[in-house]
Amino acid sequence: MKCKTTTTVAALLIASGVTASAQQRVTVIGCPIAGVEPNCLLVRGADNNTYNISGARQRPQLGQRAIRLSGTTTRKTSYCQQGVVLENIVWSYTEQACK
Repeated sequence: MKCKTTTTVAALLIASGVTASAQQRVTVIGCPIAGVEPNCLLVRGADNNTYNISGARQRPQLGQRAIRLSGTTTRKTSYCQQGVVLENIVWSYTEQACK
């Protein structure tokens, strides 16, 4: 029994280390766009990745100006089912107009 517990604890510690290392801070500049689902907000970065920024506390306006944002990547799934879900999002408008 003690061997099973030790193995389980070791597996959980390894898994938590993998999850922690999977999160990284990213900086993206792009135009916010509506997602396919209602209330979903996305930004496509210069790296051609789509980021789900629906969790932003204050939402940028669509189609106005580009935003510069930074956020932490997660492995979470979202109702939006699009893009890499970001948390801890901080953003500001740039001078670049959206098309």
